[in-house]
Amino acid sequence: MTATARDRVIERKIRTRPDRLPAGPLERVLRWTLRVVVALVFAFLVIPILIVVIESFNSVDYLTFPLEGWSLVHYERFFSDPAWIDATLQSAKIAVLAAVIATVVGTFGAWGMARTPGRGAGFAFALMYSPIVVPIIVLAMGFYFVFADLRLVGDWVAISVAYSVMGVPYVLTSVSSALQQLDPELENAARTLGARMRQTLARITLPQLTSAISAGALFAFVIAFDEAVIILFVAGSDSVTLARRLWDSVRYDLTPTLAVAGTVLIVVCVGLFLITELIKALRERRRS
Repeated sequence: MTATARDRVIERKIRTRPDRLPAGPLERVLRWTLRVVVALVFAFLVIPILIVVIESFNSVDYLTFPLEGWSLVHYERFFSDPAWIDATLQSAKIAVLAAVIATVVGTFGAWGMARTPGRGAGFAFALMYSPIVVPIIVLAMGFYFVFADLRLVGDWVAISVAYSVMGVPYVLTSVSSALQQLDPELENAARTLGARMRQTLARITLPQLTSAISAGALFAFVIAFDEAVIILFVAGSDSVTLARRLWDSVRYDLTPTLAVAGTVLIVVCVGLFLITELIKALRERRRS
């Protein structure tokens, strides 16, 4: 091996595995303890989800684990039952409208507070963030009393508005974090060159916040799609969502079809997260 090749190998090793002091016994124990704790937490979160997915392939008409056999009969029952299909479509419709409302309100709220510093902006942020702090049962009762007075119990648009209130804090947090990394001088430069506020917002600010806005919209959609407490109070008998249908089935009909519905929820949520990460990766590659 020549001197040049040997130098390259040494440089590659230093770059990939930088030299460091050997770990002491206490550091090694703490490191392995942290790994075990992380693995246990991960297992605690993932194993119940895997059990639900596996249970959806059960061949019998009652919930049992381990499975007594593998079958797709309950998937056939789920996708051939109009009640389950209508509940899923109703959930999707409510979640889409709720995500749109939450995204618009949260994005413009975050932008306005970022460009209007002061105590008022801090108070507005705390007020818009409060739905994530207030117990969900309190929000559900409040929505019920308001909707009952306005005779909106069971109206899917009103339910979407209620869920959008829960989604606003997620959009607000995501967009506010992105705005902190955005140089305000870009907007000032656009205004100096003659662009109006609307043009600056549409062509300078919003394109750089696409990833943050999509992430907030995703969270708002997921919250509205699978949340069950609020829908139990404000659904009435007209707007039966997938979460409401699941709750009723848990009370009266314990079959593996419940696991199929839960698997549908899991697939939708995980799929949306994967799509968001893919879009983010593509945008980063395009920028680079």
